[in-house]
Amino acid sequence: MTEYTDPYAVSGEFLDIMIAGWWEHHGPAVAEAVRDLPADSGPVVDAGAGGGWGARLLARTLPGTRVLAIEPSPVLRAVLLSRIAASAELRDRVTVDGDDLLSARLPVRVGGVLAANLIGHFSPHERDALWGDLASRLAPNAFILTNLPHPVAPERVERTRMSDIRLGERTYSGWAQAEPDGPERVTWQMAYEVREGDRLVSRSEVRYPWWTVSESSLRAETEPHGLGVTPQGPEDAGLYRIGRVGR
Repeated sequence: MTEYTDPYAVSGEFLDIMIAGWWEHHGPAVAEAVRDLPADSGPVVDAGAGGGWGARLLARTLPGTRVLAIEPSPVLRAVLLSRIAASAELRDRVTVDGDDLLSARLPVRVGGVLAANLIGHFSPHERDALWGDLASRLAPNAFILTNLPHPVAPERVERTRMSDIRLGERTYSGWAQAEPDGPERVTWQMAYEVREGDRLVSRSEVRYPWWTVSESSLRAETEPHGLGVTPQGPEDAGLYRIGRVGR
């Protein structure tokens, strides 16, 4: 495994429960898209699998398909492994890899790639390497399904409450804001609070960079690798299907 600095070392404690709303809202659109992946064409890769929301969706939607779940964050991977181990069906079908997507030993042929809420972790140079590698591995009619989260260009994002989740006697709250950090990047600042009634149990903050990607830039950087981009599902999901042109 390559050396890895975990951007979720602090926020990983909260990320899985706070991203649940995204999957509940957009999961049906993701499921509708991946149903078009070819059967028996190799494992489907869940890149940046987090705690397993995508891997479980793939397993439900594509019965019998094997899933390769890639998650380099030890905190998130612990949640992922626990979920896989707790399900007899998933234990037989889901393999977990702890490398990042650029370092993982992917199969020569894959039946598709799900990369949800991931693409901004990669610089333009890294994405160029990624598209070239994945294009060579996609089975006929297979594709990459990714999303382009807001903002798609460097701009200020006002502080927004992400979630308020009640678990037992405690409430878990998260806020997010972003500032431009160069021509193609923003820096996100996240804050997390745990409260029990009026008592503040804990508060933590984390900052991390995020590369912005627009639809036009996605088309421009995938085209040299023989890949075409097609919008998928409702506009607010920001989903795009990336597949080999002419296949």
